[in-house]
Amino acid sequence: MAEEYVPNYRVEDYQELKEGQATILFPKNNEVFYNPVQQFNRDMSIAAIKTWRDIVNEAKTERFNKSANPNKVAPATKFTILEALAASGLRSVRYAKEIEDIDYILTNDLLADAVESIKRNAHFNGISQKLVRANQGDAVSVMYAHRDKDAFDVVDLDPYGSAAPFIDGAIQAVKNGGLICVTCTDLAVLASQNHPETCFAKYGGNPLKAEFCHELALRLVVNSLQQAANRHRRYIEPLLSCSIDFYVRIFVRVHDKPILIKTVASQTGI
Repeated sequence: MAEEYVPNYRVEDYQELKEGQATILFPKNNEVFYNPVQQFNRDMSIAAIKTWRDIVNEAKTERFNKSANPNKVAPATKFTILEALAASGLRSVRYAKEIEDIDYILTNDLLADAVESIKRNAHFNGISQKLVRANQGDAVSVMYAHRDKDAFDVVDLDPYGSAAPFIDGAIQAVKNGGLICVTCTDLAVLASQNHPETCFAKYGGNPLKAEFCHELALRLVVNSLQQAANRHRRYIEPLLSCSIDFYVRIFVRVHDKPILIKTVASQTGI
């Protein structure tokens, strides 16, 4: 068996930043992006993934108990996660340390410095490379490469700006019944009338300047997710949608239920 790669680093060259159960080594020259304001985002995501996991396992157990098959096998409880835009790897490290029953997390980033940071922080937190698997690649390409048999149970999108370019890939990279977690930080587009053409191009709708502008921002992103899913004969079930500070964070389940696509038109205001 091949030995695990051990990243070469000196702790004294980094700032130690603690969040949740994780402690990350943050470069003093700021070569990898870290946003402490998003801690609540990560806290909420851990709670949401745990809740989704419990819902899925409860349904599996119920089906198992009802089955009369004498050769039935207990359902698997392990699940996989893709963090498509990982930066320092903090989110994946926290998931690995704070969420039970994870098979592995594919922790992806386009930048070589970020991938090295992911490996360094996983190692510093005592996490196996089999659990947190650092990967360098374009997020969209990675998601399209993991369609069908290699799909993930959870896909997490936390970009800097709009998640619009990644939505179609996420819809296809998640398993039936899986969870997609989406952040968009472009509320200047989603919740104002400063850039209506940009909003329509990205999300297929126009924002309004009103008291409910942040609610409308959530609805625009949810509708964008629904439209992307429908193109692939899939249907999304929104679980939690939040507008917080300068961003929105949305959690949806994706189902292979083509018959429900017929109900979308009556549930959508254009």
